[in-house]
Amino acid sequence: MSVYANVDYDGLLEKMNRKSVVIDVRECHELAATGSLPNSINIPLSELENNLNLPADIFEEKYKVPKPDKSNGEIVFSCARGNRSRRAAEIAFNLDYKK
Repeated sequence: MSVYANVDYDGLLEKMNRKSVVIDVRECHELAATGSLPNSINIPLSELENNLNLPADIFEEKYKVPKPDKSNGEIVFSCARGNRSRRAAEIAFNLDYKK
């Protein structure tokens, strides 16, 4: 069983209602061109590993949301086509994030 799965729009809304952290891994220029998901934070894929390794207080100060808990915090990754979000999920899993 995979530790991550694709989420459709309705699934995303459900996860947002459950207070999952939504991380958009697109580059800033992409967000400027196409917009961002409401209540998401932007961490480009190239910066993801370093930022998920930040201490909780610094992560929260930088992104204005609590850092996801490795065992119970659920993270949803978003990108343009799915390739970067899948890679982001692999990075998070390798950093011991479970959901």
